[in-house]
Amino acid sequence: MGKIIEIYPKSCSFSWEKLREMKDNQIEFWAGDGLNRIRIVEVNEKEGKLYMVSHTGKKTWPLKFRKLEEVHNKIHSGEIAPIPYEIDKLVPTWGSYITGLLKYLGCGNI
Repeated sequence: MGKIIEIYPKSCSFSWEKLREMKDNQIEFWAGDGLNRIRIVEVNEKEGKLYMVSHTGKKTWPLKFRKLEEVHNKIHSGEIAPIPYEIDKLVPTWGSYITGLLKYLGCGNI
């Protein structure tokens, strides 16, 4: 399989910088299930990981940026649907959070 060409809508703001900005500004967004508000609480570029916390205060285990970027690219290339069920196949149990995050970042019609 060749490299996925990064063709994102102009409104898509997916990047380390945007994730850090969301953390620094304590931006909350809806998870893909529409039931939970979440926010990023740690962005560690050196380790390539980020952590989120739910509105109930439960901190997630680390999400690897590489996996998040893989999901992002597959959605934008049309390889997977931007729904929690499809994302869970690539990153188990993260589908709802990733869907909400990418929607917040303006990644297409998610």
